[in-house]
Amino acid sequence: MRVSHLIFDLDDTLYPPSAGVVGRVHTLISAFMVERLGMDAEEADALRARYRAELGTTLNGLMCYHGVAPDDFLAHVHAIDIEALLSPDTDLLAMLRTLPHQKIIFTNGSRQHAERVLARLGVRECFADVFSLERVGYVPKPQPAAFAHVLGALDVVPQQCLVIDDRLDNLRAAAGLGTRTLWVAGDDAGSAIPGIDATIASILEMPAALAAIETDA
Repeated sequence: MRVSHLIFDLDDTLYPPSAGVVGRVHTLISAFMVERLGMDAEEADALRARYRAELGTTLNGLMCYHGVAPDDFLAHVHAIDIEALLSPDTDLLAMLRTLPHQKIIFTNGSRQHAERVLARLGVRECFADVFSLERVGYVPKPQPAAFAHVLGALDVVPQQCLVIDDRLDNLRAAAGLGTRTLWVAGDDAGSAIPGIDATIASILEMPAALAAIETDA
């Protein structure tokens, strides 16, 4: 079955982690927890890491255990200077334009954050739709229900979808539903991962990897 839909993660996938966007968001998450929950910075960092590892996002833990309002949290932690951290990426734009598939963004970030990042990179035109955390009812990746929501909204069978992400836990959840998977692995790109269809160092290497995946279909 041929791939018809490409479901892209956003942060640290469309641009490299060295841009520092995710690091800046994590700093604001810890600051939010210090301010709202009355803990010190070390406690906040430890709890943030634990919630992200166990529940997919820090927000999920804050909602479940601390009654945090999700929209308030998302507005706070995404109040970063995207223009200072990212630049228009003409190579990314050219690469995406070569792919005739329907292209979707699926992010654990907010809709506003996703739109700001895509606009700054200069690639918003390439994506037919954006699934943000609000749109999937604040159920985050890597929970299978999050991917199931997206697949249902797209009305597409999983085998026709390729999920592109920098996190293996997200890819394994998607693969469990039957999608193809592509890991944007950075320096770990030489590693073969059971259950993952292909691995690349940079998103710009995607066309060759996609061609190989479709050849094996």
